[in-house]
Amino acid sequence: MEHMQFKVSSALKDLVGKDLITNDNVAIFELVKNSYDAYATKVEIRFSDNEIIIADNGKGMSFDDLKNKWLFLGYSAKKDGTEDADNEDKQKSYRDKIKRHYAGAKGIGRFSCDRLGKHLSLTTKSDNSQTVETIIVDWTDFEVDQKKEFAQIDVEHISQEKVTPIFPLDSETGTILKISDLNDEKLPWNRKRLLELKRSLEKLINPLSETNDFVIEIICDNEIDEDKRVRDNNGHERDIVNGILKNSISKILKLKTTQIDVRLDKNYIYTTISDRGVDIYKIRESNTEFTKLENVKINLYFLNRSAKNNFTRLMGIEPVNYGSIFLFRNGFRIMPFGNTGDDSWGLDYRAQQGHSRFLGTRDLFGRVDVLTDNINELKEVSSRDGGLIETQTSKQLFSLFETAHRRLERYVSGVLWGEAFLRKEYFANEAEGLRMRKELLEVDKDEENPNYILSSSIGSKIDFVQLIKTLTKDKNIEILYYNTELANLVSSSNTIDSIKPQFIKDLEKIAEDTQDSNLLASIDAAKHRIAELTRQKEEAERKTAEARQLQREAEEKAIRAEKERRIAEEKAKAEEERRRQAELNRLRAENEKVKAENARLVAEKRAKEEELKRKQAEKEKRLESLKVEFYKKVSNPDTEALIHHVKNNNSRINDEIDELISQVVKGKFENEVSRSILLGLYAIKQLSQKALAATDLILNCDLAKADSQKINLPLFIQGYLAEEVKSSVKCHFSSAIDMFAIYGSKLDLALLIDNFIKNSEDWHAKNIWFNCSRYANALQLDIYDDGDGLLDSFKQDPNQIFAFSISGKSDGTGFGMYLVKETLKTLHASIEVDKQINNAGIHFKVLFK
Repeated sequence: MEHMQFKVSSALKDLVGKDLITNDNVAIFELVKNSYDAYATKVEIRFSDNEIIIADNGKGMSFDDLKNKWLFLGYSAKKDGTEDADNEDKQKSYRDKIKRHYAGAKGIGRFSCDRLGKHLSLTTKSDNSQTVETIIVDWTDFEVDQKKEFAQIDVEHISQEKVTPIFPLDSETGTILKISDLNDEKLPWNRKRLLELKRSLEKLINPLSETNDFVIEIICDNEIDEDKRVRDNNGHERDIVNGILKNSISKILKLKTTQIDVRLDKNYIYTTISDRGVDIYKIRESNTEFTKLENVKINLYFLNRSAKNNFTRLMGIEPVNYGSIFLFRNGFRIMPFGNTGDDSWGLDYRAQQGHSRFLGTRDLFGRVDVLTDNINELKEVSSRDGGLIETQTSKQLFSLFETAHRRLERYVSGVLWGEAFLRKEYFANEAEGLRMRKELLEVDKDEENPNYILSSSIGSKIDFVQLIKTLTKDKNIEILYYNTELANLVSSSNTIDSIKPQFIKDLEKIAEDTQDSNLLASIDAAKHRIAELTRQKEEAERKTAEARQLQREAEEKAIRAEKERRIAEEKAKAEEERRRQAELNRLRAENEKVKAENARLVAEKRAKEEELKRKQAEKEKRLESLKVEFYKKVSNPDTEALIHHVKNNNSRINDEIDELISQVVKGKFENEVSRSILLGLYAIKQLSQKALAATDLILNCDLAKADSQKINLPLFIQGYLAEEVKSSVKCHFSSAIDMFAIYGSKLDLALLIDNFIKNSEDWHAKNIWFNCSRYANALQLDIYDDGDGLLDSFKQDPNQIFAFSISGKSDGTGFGMYLVKETLKTLHASIEVDKQINNAGIHFKVLFK
């Protein structure tokens, strides 16, 4: 029989290297774990352009270690126990000193270098070697020809005498991995990736560990300036790239949360539940179920809203984005347990089944820490981020975790959330249970202490008694401690009468089993108190019943009296209705008479109205005929000539009168005679001006306007200025109102406007303004120009220009403004001169009421 052997292709390098470890962060994790297993106390990870250097101060390797261990694919000296065989006593004492167990044992973690870059330079020195060893690996050599055997591809080796210490902390031993020509060219190690790596490394080694014997430092010169900027702006430490990784999660352990701590110590399991700094219960049970486990710690923290806010404030990140429940084996994290969105523990799937009382990863934070030298029983899958291979040990670990989780969940949902208040009918009155649960949920979720649970929530106390009762029934469980304040249902009398007697009996049984004499005394006192409360309640109920009976009798008496009153009232109403009906019949008869009389009167009124309409129509017809006849006469050339003749004669008369008045004013006649003559001349002049205005109206076919009538003053002034006025002075009109009615003659209004314009001409004005505005219930007409203004002698009393024969001009007659004032009186209006400024023009204020 011929014997044959396997040959190993150079392509195997990819299978155990970059194809197996597909994540750069996981690759760095593997190399850091190797440093940890080499007893290093510090690892430095340095990033520069296209190069990563990972250096540690571990025990290093000799030439023989390199040749027979590191270059031996798949071989793990940790696994077969020969890792420290050369100096067993020394290494054993060192390992005991720092309390470490191996983190890896597959013999392929070294191929993480292939994942990161194409070239590797490994420099190392051990304590028992006098030389520094270096090997140089070009991983691309293994990719040229897959038919070439793995062992036929050479790697370069260099030995050199001892040189100046180049390892961290000036150690004379250690290992340096220089990885260059990095693979992910499209995904460079920028600040974002470096911060992600840092945050992952912070959780690689148990961040909840009590010891701190392994330090990781990230160094990247390119990020120093940005780190300084972040610090100067009071940025969070988690946003700094360079520096030693800090166990910042230790701050979180100081937060007051609801937590369960489980410690499996080979033969016994110790469990403690505490609530925001107060111990709730402690138990011990024999380890008969988890025999594959020897040293396990489980710490689970329930984060209420207050704890989540404090977590975010301290860590600079919300707990849901930090991670949930991490798994550590020998101090190193097992991926992907605890990752954001990961449900390796199966909590979220269960919580999604519709039960609000279940706790998922969003509610919890914590760790499961297993120490073991038998790594094969808790072995990771080869991809390094796929969790654990299923074994009897891993199954027991999951079962132990489930027990811890359910006990914490039982306390939170029952005692803190009151989930069973109604479901288990804790209260004789269902409404009381609803009220207490609502109050509990509103008050306790933001509290940083459990005072409300301990002192005020009787429902929480009942549920805790049931919890302790369940524990006491398990013969494998020894209750080491329970919070008697929380268990004492009878410490308060607020709602003690609403508690079902069964729960008092349950508490009494617990007190007897635990031989708690104080609690028994409290229970005895409570029984007396309950008996007294019951007696008082019965007495109150008796008195209430008596009061209700008296009330019912009074109500019945009142009902009878009311019934009798209504009968009498109905009789009276019936009599009143008969009387009202008779009166109504009488009124109807009278109403018919009135209707007949009204009909007669309406007929007479209609006849009169028809006669008035007929007469009005005849009148309007005659008036229309007269108008037509008048327009014919006016249109006659002889008539128009006659009117112009009258107008011209009146103009000459008006001029002659002005001349006479001027002569009189100049003193040509005696004073008394002069005054008499002036009055006569004033009357003649007024009639002359009216005759002149009348001829203008006749020529414009508007004869009716000469009579007194209703006039819209703003509209009249605007129309007259636009169509009738012929003057060298430019006229302006504005109005803040559209309608204001007065009664008077349009002829008088035209005369007024002409006088104002004539005065402005005499005062050499270029513009005159007419402005209408509302003043209380009156119309104020402001008239002002830009002429010479009054003489200086009128400054003290400008209103004297309205006096008879007083003129505001040096050559005036004194009749214009007098005439204006007198005319305004007939229109129920008044006039005054506004105060002048620098003799610039004049300003009249006319008020129409």
